[in-house]
Amino acid sequence: MARRAEELYKEALALSPEERDELVRLLTMQTDSGWASPETEQAWLDECDRRCQEWQDGDVDAIPADEATRQIRDQLQK
Repeated sequence: MARRAEELYKEALALSPEERDELVRLLTMQTDSGWASPETEQAWLDECDRRCQEWQDGDVDAIPADEATRQIRDQLQK
């Protein structure tokens, strides 16, 4: 990680959970050509709501992040 990025990361860890959520939202909605459209942002929010509801309804199971990462790596190596 570049030195400046590491400094920013450490600063971000000191933010409140709400501030970190907002920072993540802002960073992930930026594209190479500028900010994502309101329609794109709403589509992602709708998708998050749908997935959360599926999990709450018991339609899907959650797995630990390390297991998900392992499964993805396994698929990419095939």
